[in-house]
Amino acid sequence: MKIRRLLVFTLLILISFACSKQDIVNDTVCGVINPVTNLPWLKEFTEKMQKGDYGDCSRCVMYLEKYKSRDILVVENFPDNCVLCEVRECDGTYVKFKDFEENQNFINSLRKDIIIWKYKI
Repeated sequence: MKIRRLLVFTLLILISFACSKQDIVNDTVCGVINPVTNLPWLKEFTEKMQKGDYGDCSRCVMYLEKYKSRDILVVENFPDNCVLCEVRECDGTYVKFKDFEENQNFINSLRKDIIIWKYKI
């Protein structure tokens, strides 16, 4: 009986973690609804990532994050690793951090709970 309870508890924990990230968002991001379609630079950028114009992006995910009270888009080439990530403003320009420490603080604060785009298999 204890083993059964443990299995049910473990299964519930796994399900809750599996469902912790939202599906791709169609809400207002960067001042527009459905930003991947309605921000021209982002539409072009995600189409090129999908086609492989920037190299292998089969594991790429783009998240919405907040930084200094503004929307920021973070693209990770390897989920759960921001070594090769891009951090963009809503206009497509790269976020400029004042120094390495600020960059690291931002990376350490990533929530990764709102997905804007991910590679489609």
